[in-house]
Amino acid sequence: MATAVSAAGAQTRKAITSPRDPGLDSDSVLVLTVRVAGEAPRRVLLDRKAITLGRSSVSDLPIADRTLSRAHAKIDNTTGQPVLSDLDSRNGTILNGRRIAGPAPIQAGDRVVIGETLIEIGMESTAPQVVIEEPLREKSLEHTLFRSSNDLVRQQRERSGRGLGTAELSRLNESLRILNEVSVELLNDLPVSRLLSVILDKVFSYLEPDRGFLMLGEESGALKPEVMKFADGIDPSDIRLSQTIVREVVENRHGVLMLDTKTSTSLSAADSIRLQGVTSCMAAPLFVGEKVMGLIYLDVRLGRKSFNEDDLRLLSSLANTAAIKLENLRLQEAAATKQLIEREMALAWEVQRRLLPERVPVRAGAEFLGRTSPSRTVSGDYYDFFERPDSRVDVVVADVSGKGMAASILAASVQAAFQAWAGENFAPESLCTRLNDMVYRRTNPEKFVTFFTGLFDARVGTLHYTNAGHNPGIHVRRDGTIALLNAHGTPLGLFPGQRYSASEIALEKGDLVALYTDGITEAADPKDQEFGLERLQEILVRNRSRELEEIEQSVGEGLAEFASGIPFHDDRTLVLLRRNA
Repeated sequence: MATAVSAAGAQTRKAITSPRDPGLDSDSVLVLTVRVAGEAPRRVLLDRKAITLGRSSVSDLPIADRTLSRAHAKIDNTTGQPVLSDLDSRNGTILNGRRIAGPAPIQAGDRVVIGETLIEIGMESTAPQVVIEEPLREKSLEHTLFRSSNDLVRQQRERSGRGLGTAELSRLNESLRILNEVSVELLNDLPVSRLLSVILDKVFSYLEPDRGFLMLGEESGALKPEVMKFADGIDPSDIRLSQTIVREVVENRHGVLMLDTKTSTSLSAADSIRLQGVTSCMAAPLFVGEKVMGLIYLDVRLGRKSFNEDDLRLLSSLANTAAIKLENLRLQEAAATKQLIEREMALAWEVQRRLLPERVPVRAGAEFLGRTSPSRTVSGDYYDFFERPDSRVDVVVADVSGKGMAASILAASVQAAFQAWAGENFAPESLCTRLNDMVYRRTNPEKFVTFFTGLFDARVGTLHYTNAGHNPGIHVRRDGTIALLNAHGTPLGLFPGQRYSASEIALEKGDLVALYTDGITEAADPKDQEFGLERLQEILVRNRSRELEEIEQSVGEGLAEFASGIPFHDDRTLVLLRRNA
């Protein structure tokens, strides 16, 4: 059974081509699957400039459907963008459920109905593919060499240490020269895609195969073809090889050499190799230490030459040299990516830090506190105090969806708009209505902001608030009873034209209001249980008469004890407001 490694790593019947080779990317063609009642489906490649469809035998694609016109429709591909046209047919041409009135572009995934015939448009690669076949039977291995790649590389390095004949010494010097040239070439700073092509080009230059490819392992462990190459004059057809070769190379880290497939009965050569006209082939792992990163495969056809053990030794050494470079490049890319992420997170945290108020408001009869504890990833938490000229204070806690710089920038935008409109003396419900439309207009659909804003008047002790999809605020009364300040609508930015209402509570002396983000209530312990609202309420009630700093510290200690060393995956923001007169 023929199988191939898919892009996702699974084995399927459809072979795949190299995604890194530009020559392979562009080799694709639309394919029409024609379904006529009573007939087996037909597959037709759209590989010509134009194709006519109809009941007539002179049509490019004649279809035995009596409901069709003799010349029913035409697909024109002269510009490279296929266009479907109806040829004044009796019953019309339907594209994706709608009758076309003029030329209409088509693409993979479209469905065309003409008469009672369904035509499905798909895409098919015409580029050469790598097909891995399960061997039908295991046979004699007399013409096949399996060599440990570690031994092959070591032999290549150690041969200069013993007496050699003139011919053998000449071959050794040539091999060392080749390895040195490749090593120098690989010192250049190349992206992975270019590096893989350079490696295969060098191998072709020195070993002169007819065909070859290089495969790399994905995170799933599956192998994926990256580059393929064919010598001049060689038909770029599919390359088929035995799964046995793949297992020997990847699992056992063996270099594999088939000396003469005309007489070999090994590795099911008659099934997967010999029928292609291959007379000799070899494969070697790309390995560093115990790690196999992929494999490189070469073959020759039509009896032009046959590889020998020296060739396998050289290929193994070249593969090892290339693998070391690839591994170093991957480590460099990983380090660069990590550095970039760290820089972005540092910048995001700096943006977020600048959103925080430099000081808390000072009002007779009231006290305020705000804290944000960042997690390892910067999120969009922020809090704010805005002092109005009439001595009232806006208290805000918000949580922007997402993390990193994007969340911080959106938080900064929301804060700037909030302060501008609060300065115009808008009430909390009007502020949320305006902010909702702004966020909706300026962000993608997946972005939203949970937002709690309360306007506190210390003179009379009232808090007039609107909760736009945020966690419920907690009103802890002096006697220890609790009331929740629940939401008045959805988070900002989800729906346009959303209008919000408001509520108002009166704070007595000693009453406490706590606003927070879900980084507190959703903190997890080793059993993946959440801290929850009840635990937060218990801490607030137990410590309600203490200083605000001590209350905040008690919440932090309770979280740390609950998490038991499990990292916090979200920022934790807490704002406290208490009336003390």
